Amino acid sequence: MENLFNQKDVDAILLRFNSISLQSKKLWGRMEAHQMVVHLKDQLDIALGNKYAKAQGPVILRTVVGRWIALYIIPWGKGQSPTPTEMDALKNGAILTDFESDKHLFIIRVKEFTACSSFAPHPFFGKMSKKDWGRLAWKHINHHLIQFGA
Repeated sequence: MENLFNQKDVDAILLRFNSISLQSKKLWGRMEAHQMVVHLKDQLDIALGNKYAKAQGPVILRTVVGRWIALYIIPWGKGQSPTPTEMDALKNGAILTDFESDKHLFIIRVKEFTACSSFAPHPFFGKMSKKDWGRLAWKHINHHLIQFGA
């Protein structure tokens, strides 16, 4: 299964990520491309402990079984999924700077993430192993790249 701790998966996802531009059109959802880039960076900032996120969402997701089903079994489809408050680019007004600078910051966060060995708890999934964080990060990034046709 794809995971940000597999270098070939990182290379493939960054290749797709680099194809995103301000002109990239969403195929579903409400975020624009720039908001999506910052939203993805926010997830990595939470993982790295750079941004605090309180526990929220269904308690079942913080169990081993709930987390396993969400990360390894159920495909993430089109449409709106629950978003942790601290990552909600629309409700919390994502801080957008220059698009290319924000893309560069995301790539830096990916590199920091892949070099890290311990992570902060996820607001929905709680304390997770390195493997689970890598799977979640890959699955989340992949979901939004598909949203923008990448």
